[in-house]
Amino acid sequence: MRSPFVPATSVYQRSGINDAALRRGYEACRCATRATGEIEYAVSLLLPPPLRTATWALYGAVRAVDDLADAVGPAGELDPGRAGRLEAWISAFEADLRDGRGSDPVRQALIHTMLTWNLPPGFLHTLFEELRQDVNGRQFATWQEWRRYNNLINTPLVLRAGSLLLRAAGLPAEPEALAAGVPDAAVAWQTAVEAIYLTDALVDLSADLDRGHVALPQEALEEAGVPRADLLARRSTPAFEDLVRDLAGRARAWLDRTPLPPVLHPAVGVALGAYTDLYRLRLKATADVPAALLHHRPALPRSARLRLLLPARAKAALAWALFPFPIRPCPPQLVPARTPDGLGGTEEKRSPVAQRHPTVAPPPHPSGVRPPQLPGEVMPRHVAIVMDGNGRWATAHGLPRTDGHRQGARAFVDVVHGALEIGLKYLTVYAFSTENWKRPADELQTLMYEIPRAVRGLVDERLDLRVRWAGARSRLPVDAIEQLLESERTTRDRTGLTLTMCVNYGGRAEITAAAAKLAREAVAGKVDPGSISEHAFAGYLHVPELPDVDLLLRTGGDQRTSNFLPWQSTYAELLFLDTPWPDVDRRTLWHAIEQCAHRTRRYGSVPRIPAQHAPKSGQEAATT
Repeated sequence: MRSPFVPATSVYQRSGINDAALRRGYEACRCATRATGEIEYAVSLLLPPPLRTATWALYGAVRAVDDLADAVGPAGELDPGRAGRLEAWISAFEADLRDGRGSDPVRQALIHTMLTWNLPPGFLHTLFEELRQDVNGRQFATWQEWRRYNNLINTPLVLRAGSLLLRAAGLPAEPEALAAGVPDAAVAWQTAVEAIYLTDALVDLSADLDRGHVALPQEALEEAGVPRADLLARRSTPAFEDLVRDLAGRARAWLDRTPLPPVLHPAVGVALGAYTDLYRLRLKATADVPAALLHHRPALPRSARLRLLLPARAKAALAWALFPFPIRPCPPQLVPARTPDGLGGTEEKRSPVAQRHPTVAPPPHPSGVRPPQLPGEVMPRHVAIVMDGNGRWATAHGLPRTDGHRQGARAFVDVVHGALEIGLKYLTVYAFSTENWKRPADELQTLMYEIPRAVRGLVDERLDLRVRWAGARSRLPVDAIEQLLESERTTRDRTGLTLTMCVNYGGRAEITAAAAKLAREAVAGKVDPGSISEHAFAGYLHVPELPDVDLLLRTGGDQRTSNFLPWQSTYAELLFLDTPWPDVDRRTLWHAIEQCAHRTRRYGSVPRIPAQHAPKSGQEAATT
């Protein structure tokens, strides 16, 4: 690897970041890092471009969210709406992360970095807890409480940044695993983090006082004889100055007790050495003028900073040139092509000309009922349906089971019309499972006729409907395969509802096939096993672009998911109806969507802001 000190214009190109919108997100993070993280930005310039942009995304995105928590109004008072905006950002981030893309530039850069480097999101969730606490102010009574909070909230963020450097050094292990295997390493990591955050608590004292906060433990203030009221009034006393010098000395001692691991790449060692040296310089500047901390943030002396950085830049450039390591992140945009067996697939590029082909609205329900109007924020994006109960419906009506499948096909068409009317973006139906081959021959013959016929009828209606197929070709009749593939080709430029037909589908088989293909590519050297993330794995599923299921609905009275979309339905809301599928129509779908809209989805967290329930439609929405 050549010297990492390249012009800013080529940093993104050398990092493989070519999308214009993505570059804007990284640039916003770079600017935030440069403006608020003097030390972090300086050290990032010691790293090669792929690592440099990753550190910008991590630090810059955290600063952007922190600014929401600390927002002030026009008169300098704390903005009362900051909690809501912070919660909205966090909720949007969690939704974007599940989709694997960002809905604003900063989130896009952060999620791209997490997916590229396979960073687990847990550290961000705990960090968000810190920011939520910042909104209302947090106080630490004792040093033990301060350390416990640091260990839970701040240490994971530092370790995630450290994991990038470890990978550049050729070490695939996560920092926690490495620390667990090296005696006293875990204590050393924690001590270094405590030194950094104690330094930041001193340096940011004036900004915290602006918000009425004191980030130092009450125990430290009492030991030094410094009343909290004096700090809030910005009164400097000899006791306060002694406290600052004592805490600065304590943080410096913690840094001195944290040796660099001997296994690091020379350039990584230079970067970490420069980082700790700059923090020592910051501590000296803090201890030299303790009274000034009450009024402004101390700046690093420029001459001393350059004396540290200029040699470090030369050493790092030489080390990267002499001892290059292939930094091979896993680009999240890589998705395998569709295979002859129907496994894997990519989002095909849609022709702008074809998108202009006219579409028609679905026919209304015979009753004239209209769909409920739901706010966009509560409208599910993806509904999956197990269409169960056809045979039992037929038996209950004294009819052959095959008649139940014919009536079920008519119900399916009406539900698709209802999905289009209400504005659903993704509808996935379990039309035929890999276990359904155990059915009697006459049922199989009927299903293999009715499924393609129903799909062809929807395509012929010229609806704004895109058809996708999830499943394997084996054992399917040739004409069924041809109809499914032709429906995909014919509708690939439609941008309304994406209807995924799960035909000859099994969830475990889908995951097994994806794992097998991924293993083959890893053996062939096309994929780095250490860079495999959940997002990268999902790219090998039948329909890679299919988002997570928001609502999984099953009719027919049984309460199980039956091997249907196990990967995509991990956090789906479940709704089981006694209604057999032939008795279902679009009103059933609408009512199910309304029920989903009234649920509070937490994804393992706790509700922060009361859910805004969707309004009722005013009309009976289901037949049950």
